[in-house]
Amino acid sequence: MNALELENITVTSAVEPTPIIDNFSLYVEEGECVVLCGESGCGKTTITRVINGLIPEFYDTLTLSGVIKHFGESIKDQTVSEIAMDVGTVFQNPKSQFFNLDTSNELIFGCENLNLDRDEILKRVEQTISDLNLTNIVNRSIFALSGGEKQRIACGSIISMHPKILLLDEPTANLDHESIEKLKAILQNLKASGFTIVLSEHRLYWLKDLADRFVYLQSGKYQETYSFEELYSKSEQTLSKMGLRSMNVTASFEKLHTLTEGKSWELARLSGKTYETKERLELVLENLSVAYHDTPVFQLPKLTFHGGSIIGIVGENGAGKTTFINTLLGFMSYQGTIQENQTVLNKKLLNERGFMVMQDVNQQLFSNTLINEVLLGTDASKQQAQDILAKLGLASLETRHPASLSGGEKQRVAVASALLSNKRIIVFDEPTSGLDRKSLEQFCTEIKALSSPDNLIFIVTHDIEVIFQLVDFILPCTKFVRTRISS
Repeated sequence: MNALELENITVTSAVEPTPIIDNFSLYVEEGECVVLCGESGCGKTTITRVINGLIPEFYDTLTLSGVIKHFGESIKDQTVSEIAMDVGTVFQNPKSQFFNLDTSNELIFGCENLNLDRDEILKRVEQTISDLNLTNIVNRSIFALSGGEKQRIACGSIISMHPKILLLDEPTANLDHESIEKLKAILQNLKASGFTIVLSEHRLYWLKDLADRFVYLQSGKYQETYSFEELYSKSEQTLSKMGLRSMNVTASFEKLHTLTEGKSWELARLSGKTYETKERLELVLENLSVAYHDTPVFQLPKLTFHGGSIIGIVGENGAGKTTFINTLLGFMSYQGTIQENQTVLNKKLLNERGFMVMQDVNQQLFSNTLINEVLLGTDASKQQAQDILAKLGLASLETRHPASLSGGEKQRVAVASALLSNKRIIVFDEPTSGLDRKSLEQFCTEIKALSSPDNLIFIVTHDIEVIFQLVDFILPCTKFVRTRISS
């Protein structure tokens, strides 16, 4: 029996003449795992919103035609709340689905809305905590979680509700390699127990032995269906033309492990790039420490960064990566000193020198058009802004409202703002989450062009492709470990 049927689905916008989804059909059998893949903006997220009924219910500028069936029954006359009894969704931005201030109540909330009795709720939530290894983040403030931890709580809150169809939009965007493997094991168990799973995803390498097929879209249209083996056999050049990420990253993970093994908050050189020693930025952190409630996040006797370097900050979720960059940007109270070319910097001076592309880019999009957004707070000309938008593949969207863009497109808008900022310390927090192959390669090219002796670029990332395409040094972070660092 088909758990899901989409027949001749077309989605159009009142403000765009070209259909967002154009005559798309999909049939998913019960217990099957199907992956929607393709370039950013190809319609993957839109299809998930059609499946869960959010389109057209919550998008009044969009028009939907076609037939949607769940387990043989049309959902045309069903409310979103009725659809939600069968379909659970984990959104690309997990914060958009949180209703509580703490993690425990968030895990319980969905089950309470199903009007389950107390014992059943506790049984389900305890099982979810065990399955997803959430023990260390229960009874925590939602606002104190890392991006990856928020993603795990969002998954847990939906899985606890036991939906028959599970939709996940870019579920690994903010997860480290270990967390991805844990998520994969969870999804394999859910699939084995009869769950139907539909994923929208750019990272495809981890889906071996999980996904039954990959549905490739382009410009809102169905193009082809592939097995994992068929995609794996394609050359990197072919995958690049399709806008798909690499399918074989095993060697890269092994190399990263070799480079960082035994290192904690200690720089490891990755590139052979050399630097002039004169007239360039030097940032020295000495006896630097940050703590939450007397628990140290990091303690660094000395760490030195030289201008022109691109530093990749890596480590498991919750290891302190975001805390570290917030310290460099003057957002955190700290002990110790931070010096720029022998000048001691306080929080205000750090803040003036820094620019950050946030993990959740929705928090830093303020204007009503893309062109106004990238010009906000800069002295750059409109032509300079247009040139940057063109390089990042955003020229045709110049007059669009940022809120109307896909997750990957929003990310590129924030990157464009960073490129125009001319700041000395530039930080990207998971900048490639939601980016397709083409956009990732464009990002790496632009960041390399941005790097100069007068600035430092820090990239917090779990993205193995970014690490080996872009960074010069790796800074591995570990949880709450007192370490001795050499510059």
